[in-house]
Amino acid sequence: MRRMGHCAGIIGRVALVLAASAPARASGELGPPLVGARFELRSEGPQVEAREWLAVLEAAWPQYASFFGAAPKLGADERLAVQVHETSEAMNAALERDGVGRIAAGGIYAFKTRKAYFFRQPSAWYTRALLIHECAHQFHARLHGDKDRPGWYAEGVVEHLAQHAWDGTNLQLGIVAPISLEDYPKAALARLDASDFDFAARLADGGFDRPLGMHLVRLLHRRHAADFRAARKKLDAGRPLDPADWARFGRRDKLEAELRAMVAAEQQPFRVGFVDWDARQFEQRDDGPAWSLRGQAQGVVSGAHAARECAWLEFEAAFPERLGRLGAQLDWIATNDHTVLLASRDGVALVQRMTPEGRWTNLLEPRKLPQKDGSTTFGARRLRIERRADEQGAPLAAVLVDGVELLAAPVRNSHFGLAFDSGTVDFTGIRYAPLAPRTDADAKSGSGKAGPKRR
Repeated sequence: MRRMGHCAGIIGRVALVLAASAPARASGELGPPLVGARFELRSEGPQVEAREWLAVLEAAWPQYASFFGAAPKLGADERLAVQVHETSEAMNAALERDGVGRIAAGGIYAFKTRKAYFFRQPSAWYTRALLIHECAHQFHARLHGDKDRPGWYAEGVVEHLAQHAWDGTNLQLGIVAPISLEDYPKAALARLDASDFDFAARLADGGFDRPLGMHLVRLLHRRHAADFRAARKKLDAGRPLDPADWARFGRRDKLEAELRAMVAAEQQPFRVGFVDWDARQFEQRDDGPAWSLRGQAQGVVSGAHAARECAWLEFEAAFPERLGRLGAQLDWIATNDHTVLLASRDGVALVQRMTPEGRWTNLLEPRKLPQKDGSTTFGARRLRIERRADEQGAPLAAVLVDGVELLAAPVRNSHFGLAFDSGTVDFTGIRYAPLAPRTDADAKSGSGKAGPKRR
């Protein structure tokens, strides 16, 4: 990617779903400036959305400062300027007007204007990630100067910070994102497993792509903090690390092993079946991690499933005012081959499978949800899906609603997850136990290991 004296952002992608309604003003026209304590943001989109983005940036500032160890000093009335456009063309037109020039990327922090620019991305989460990404470049440059820095470091830092969850009030940066279309951890693992990957060569030329650069920054920041702080003085000055600098972090083979282990351990827990999914919250509880996700879709069944097969998965959900049906993903093979349980507002539940021919097939007769407070309507419920086996050992997905077993459906795997039809819904308190790996003894006996059944 061209550098041209600025930090280019995430490459733009074709939008699958717009996260908000079209702007009321003319195309390319920015709304009035919204001024916060440290940022000033202008957007072509709805002002209510722009105000939320400004809140995200104000919440990001102390977390940026914590990562970098300091914050840039701003003048009494100075704010960091941010522009949000609806399309690549609108953003590039603005860049041309400002004398920066066109870019083939989703966003940019431009040295010439000291502004962050970007345009709306395929999902609400990715649009917000790009906002955090570009403004992290802006923060970094204002703190240590407008200069090109080694790509793995400059991009790795901001990609690390951009992995986030936002629930409308609380922002968590630098986490393993619960769900995203981009799935950088999966991409990083694939790079490491490639037959031609040469870690020593990548150290020598700095040729780590964004997913690997992000994880390398995380590794050095978390596990080699003191040595990384020393190395960052050179990196922040725009100079690459030489072999003596890398030697600070120990033997190359040991560093590579650490990186591989961390990438493998920090895989994204959920994968998108159909957009749009947003990471709302991550919580590390005494009994394991828990997540909150928001799904949004218009006129289609949308799903998200666990990246690993599950022994069980559970969550809470309340039926919103405007929603078609609500339920769970029971298995996942492909977008045209998967099984869901979906219940209507009045509590009638169906298990349906999408066939490779693009048709829905009912697997079981309709069931009514168990009574809660004297009613079988959906209301607010807790669902739990457990992996079981039939008499022949084939997998079943047993669905429990508020602790009462509703049904057991035949499935092909236990990539359990979340599902809904047409609307916006929040899934909270999501937890799951990965299926224990099969042993040689399991393979010989034909059995699997489902792990403990915890609640």
